[in-house]
Formats: sequence, C-alpha cells, structure tokens
Amino acid sequence: MIRMLFFTLSLLPALSGTALGITFGEAFKELNPTSKYFIYIHGEELEGGAKGVETRYGTYEYEKIINTLGKQGLTVISETRPRVSPLQYAGSIVSKIRRMIGAGVPPVNITVCGFGRGGYITLLVASSLNDPFVSYVVMAGCGRGRNSGEYNQFLRRKRGHRLQGRILSLYVASDLEAGSCKAAFEQAGSQIQSNEIQLHSGKGHGLFYTPSHTWVLPATRWTQ
Repeated sequence: MIRMLFFTLSLLPALSGTALGITFGEAFKELNPTSKYFIYIHGEELEGGAKGVETRYGTYEYEKIINTLGKQGLTVISETRPRVSPLQYAGSIVSKIRRMIGAGVPPVNITVCGFGRGGYITLLVASSLNDPFVSYVVMAGCGRGRNSGEYNQFLRRKRGHRLQGRILSLYVASDLEAGSCKAAFEQAGSQIQSNEIQLHSGKGHGLFYTPSHTWVLPATRWTQ
C-alpha cells in the first residue's frame, strides 16, 4: 500500500554527532554483522568523480550528505562512479551486496538509497538482487517529463514484477524531473513492502542536493 505523507521541517528533530562514509573496499576489510549498512548512490551530476558540482539547483553537497547520514548511527558506504550504464552499475552493487550477505551481514541490516539516476539504479538493484529482506530508498528516481525515458523503459520491460524488498519512494511535489514510483510498485504487487512520501519544498529537485532533514529523517528511519 502506498501512503502519501507530508512533512514539515518544524516537526523534525535536530541531527547530531559526527561520522564519515567509507568505500566498499574499506567495508569489506571489517564487515560487522551487527552494523546497519546504508549504501548511498549519488545522482548523475557526480558521475566521473566530480564533487561539489554547481548545477541549476545549486551545489550538490555530496560530502555533507554522507556525513549527515552517518550521524544517524549508520555505517555509510558510498563511492563516486564513472559514466556507465545504470544497469551495469546496478549489477556491480548487487554483486557487492551478495558478498556482504555471504560474509555474514544479515540482509535486514542493509539499506540501499539513491538520488536521481542513483535512485533509478536503486530501483534496478531492487529488481535484480532477489532478496525480500533488503531495504531501499528511491529518491526522485522515477523520472517524468524530459527525464522519463529510463523509468518508462523500466515499466515497459515490466521490471516492476521483479522487485523485492522493502522500498520507500521519496519525491518532491514541485519536482519537474522526477515523480511518483506508483506504477512500478503496482507492477510488483504484494511481493514488496512499499511506501511513498510526497515532500513539499520550494527547492524541487534541488532538495536532495543538500542534507535536508526533510528527506534525511524519513530515509534513515526506513532502515530496519
């Protein structure tokens, strides 16, 4: 079942603490079955290794986002990626998650979260991993308008039927580039546990460029 929820910034508590993200290579050196792993997949803007990129929506504050996510008591794994196809990159993430699970990390302790193209990649991972216990957060990953091509292809190929896991969709009502993932969730039917939250912000797509409480808290609360 998909529910539409509305958050106001005044109702959200402050974030506290300090933390840094790690790479998969660093994570594999000392995997801890009791840790909560949060895999963050960035948007298209940072493909090729760029950081702090200026866009029409402002600066993509990648490092601040990673640090803020880590302050929630999570072990954050994130890497910049080259310009590769979303399906190819999703396959590499699937392989790494399977390695984590094989090394003893319970699937319930793994959450994959992505924004923009990273959100679409997250959807591809959820339709490829074939594990009902892993959690996912898709943020502005279901394109609309001029950015609807990849998502429409996902739907045409009925990849939604292959979705598994706990999947949360976050999008901003005023976003002109991405919207609801309802169609994908409907294809999946009862084989997934899904929720969708429509956020309200004048920043539109740019809300996810900064570590705003508006999306950070529902995303991290989705972890099990």
